[in-house]
Amino acid sequence: MITNYFLLYFSALIISFSILGYGFLLSRIIDKNLSSYNLGYQGLLGILFLTFISYLTIFFMKHGYVHNIIVHIIGISSFVIYFKKKFSLKDIKKFLILFSILFIGLLIIRNHDDFNYYHLTYSLGLTEHKIFMGLGQYSQGYRYHSSLFFFNSIIFLPYIKYYLFHSLGWFTLVFINYLIIDFLLFNKVKELKFEYFFYLFTILFINIKFSRIGGYGTDLSSQMVLITIFPLIYSTLKTNIKSDLFKSNLFMIILLITYTVTLKAFFILSFLFLISFLFFYDFKKIFNIVIFSKTFIFSITLILLLIAVNLAYTGCAIYPVKSTCLSNQLSWALEKDYVGRMYNWVQQWSKSGASSTYRVENPQEYIKGFNWVSNWYERYFLYKFKELIMGLTAAIVILLVSFRGPKKEFLNEKKNKSLLILFLITLILFFEWFYNHPALRYGGYHLFCIIVFIPVCYYLSQKKLFFIEKKKVIISLICVSFIIFGLRNIERINEEQRIVKENNFPLFFSPKQNFEKFELRHNTNLYVPTDLSGCWAIKTPCVFGVEGTIVDKKWGYIIFRKVGHWF
Repeated sequence: MITNYFLLYFSALIISFSILGYGFLLSRIIDKNLSSYNLGYQGLLGILFLTFISYLTIFFMKHGYVHNIIVHIIGISSFVIYFKKKFSLKDIKKFLILFSILFIGLLIIRNHDDFNYYHLTYSLGLTEHKIFMGLGQYSQGYRYHSSLFFFNSIIFLPYIKYYLFHSLGWFTLVFINYLIIDFLLFNKVKELKFEYFFYLFTILFINIKFSRIGGYGTDLSSQMVLITIFPLIYSTLKTNIKSDLFKSNLFMIILLITYTVTLKAFFILSFLFLISFLFFYDFKKIFNIVIFSKTFIFSITLILLLIAVNLAYTGCAIYPVKSTCLSNQLSWALEKDYVGRMYNWVQQWSKSGASSTYRVENPQEYIKGFNWVSNWYERYFLYKFKELIMGLTAAIVILLVSFRGPKKEFLNEKKNKSLLILFLITLILFFEWFYNHPALRYGGYHLFCIIVFIPVCYYLSQKKLFFIEKKKVIISLICVSFIIFGLRNIERINEEQRIVKENNFPLFFSPKQNFEKFELRHNTNLYVPTDLSGCWAIKTPCVFGVEGTIVDKKWGYIIFRKVGHWF
């Protein structure tokens, strides 16, 4: 068991250095000024770059040990080269301390319910084969795309194998914590302004609320990123458009929003935040800065790769949007009528019209307009949403009590206007979320938090408060968030130990699964678990039935087609 602790710790640490190396590399490629941003930003950019590499290479080769070792040798080499140029030993010490404090979040026995169903097998499939066409015909798990699976496949390494496939959310949490703490404690801030309180609010929220890494799924990482870049958007609106800082900030915002889109396609609406720039700057100047930049080329290429992956699995550019499906052009594409029904199902589920134990009558009528609100209120708001509100209320009270002081004499009208515009854009996005998919995991957390954070942080920013006066309070609040993070994880681990008696702690539980092998054309096999309790770590592709399967080969790719009504 002790050996597994060291294996997990040092594997995650090595991958962290590789991620940082790719962050530095992408910074240099996109805009040299980006390389001056702290290790938190470099880590997020590194995850983005590794996602890009994973998307690109999967069309040509599997992500086996050889591929991944080469990838990470390049990343670590980049880290060593750029770290000497841009950062000091103090930076790495701060990172190691933070890494170690949050390490308990990686210790896990039991993952979320979807993990054994498709997260693990989807990711493992990318390590055993280059991309297949048509796997979306077999199960929902192969239809809902997220770059999470592609990041997982590229951290599949000897010894640790797939036991870090739950780690993307944890890496994101570590880098975001570094980003925020570096700003709060090491940025030579004198007077406490809006951005400062927003970051303080954010670190308290994510460390306490998002402490269970195993439950992140494909959604929470992107929401943490979007909350974190909000102050960057706000501060950029106050920056001179001719300055290098304006351009590099804008590029960073675009890159990180693009990354969230790869995690869940509906986060593409977050680009609406960029509309705020048009209220303060000339459209042509903004257009010229963006459209002729490497950032634009990189982001568009990444989104095109995302679309290509979606098409490979489902025949739809964006699933489950039926208008994007090429049902008549691609032999493996899902039928549009079926995709339309699945889109309605997603709405039904997110509007509390379905669960594992019940279904509403007449779902088509239920999801229309606001017919669902009363049921959603009883089944969802009074539990999940109410819990969120209570947690935020407690945080607000703590901040208001901790940061009392005299009011400033002068107010900046431009700042007020920029906050108002950002607030209105957030409200529009929140209404879209509430009307179409009102489950917090589907984008509700970050939107609701921003709506709450803005007025509270604005109120606090109107007080005449200085860092030196509140330093002890700030450090205490950060430490409290770490203590609660640790205590909640200790409680979680004890609970998991009670539920899963036979386990492989500190590595997550992955039982041996019996399966049946089906040999098909073109030396292709499908694997079906015999007890149908999930795929876990059996050979891939893992499916739950092979009836009506036809295997073709074209352009060097294996194509799966299912004859008859497979849905």
